[in-house]
Amino acid sequence: MTVEIKETNHRFAKVSGEYLANDTLMYYFYDRDYLKKVRDFPLEPNDVLLATYPRSGTTFTQRIISGLKFGAEAISKSTFDVFKYFPHVELNFSLEHVKYCGYETALKTESPRFVKTHVPISIAPKSIQEQGKVIFVIRNPRDVLVSSYHFNKSNPTLDFDFDFDTFFEMFLEGCALNGDWFKHNSEWLDFCNKNPDRTLILKYEDLLTDFEDNASRVAKFLEISTNDDVIKEVKIETNVEKMKETTLAPGLEMFVRKGISGDWKNHFSKEQEEKFDKWVEEKKKEYPEELFKLINE
Repeated sequence: MTVEIKETNHRFAKVSGEYLANDTLMYYFYDRDYLKKVRDFPLEPNDVLLATYPRSGTTFTQRIISGLKFGAEAISKSTFDVFKYFPHVELNFSLEHVKYCGYETALKTESPRFVKTHVPISIAPKSIQEQGKVIFVIRNPRDVLVSSYHFNKSNPTLDFDFDFDTFFEMFLEGCALNGDWFKHNSEWLDFCNKNPDRTLILKYEDLLTDFEDNASRVAKFLEISTNDDVIKEVKIETNVEKMKETTLAPGLEMFVRKGISGDWKNHFSKEQEEKFDKWVEEKKKEYPEELFKLINE
C-alpha cells in the first residue's frame, strides 16, 4: 500500500498546512514528501519501533527505555537529546529557527536503534510486518484528548485557535491530529495480537501506578540487563518534574505537561462526559472488546 495524500474536507476551520494521509489527518510538521517515504523505511531485525497515538505517554516511555539502555545518569541531563537517540521517523520540518528530520536521523543511526512513530499501520514502515520489535502504548482517550488540546494550543508554530469545546468535537469526529483514536489503536492492537513474540503492549496508567513491574517488562522484552536499583534510578529521572527540566523540545514549553491520569475530569463538562461515554458505547459495536479492557471501559 502506498501513502495517498489528499486535502482535508471537514466542517471545522483548517489548521494551516493540514492534510490527509491515507485518510488520516496530519499537520505540517509531518512533511508530506517524507511521510510518503516512511512506508519504505528499512527497519532492521534488531530495531525497536515505539508506536503510539500522540500524547499517550510516548515521551515517558522513550525516557524509560533510554534510561534502561543508556543509564539513569544519561537521561538526567538536558543534553540527552531524545530526538537524536530515539528519532521520530515521520517528524520532518524546517522553520526559520528550528529544523528536524527524524527520517534522516533514524536512517543514519546504526542498528539496533529505537524509532518512534505516531502514524497508523497503513503508513508505518512495512518492514515491521516481517522483522523488528514493537512497543505499543495506549492511554485512556479522555486524557489523550485533554493533553492533545493543550499541546496544540501551546505550539507557537500552529495557528490552532480552537477553544476546548470545539476541539472536543473535533477529536470525537476524527478531525484531530492522527485521526480517529479508536481506529488507530485498534489497528496497532491487531498487529500486536498477530505478532505476540515481538510486540509488547503497555498501558500508560499502569506505567504510573506500577512503574517497577512495567519497567522490568520493558527491560526483559528488549533483553536489557537491569536490576532493582537501576529501575529505581530510572523512575526518579522519569518523574514528570524531572522530565520538564531534561526533556526539551525547541519552541515548545509544554512538551511535557502534567503526566497524570484523570486530568480530563478538570476539563469535561457534565454534558461532554455523557457525550464521550455515548461515543465509547457506539465504538464498542465496531471494535474488539480487548481494546476497551485496555482503557478500563
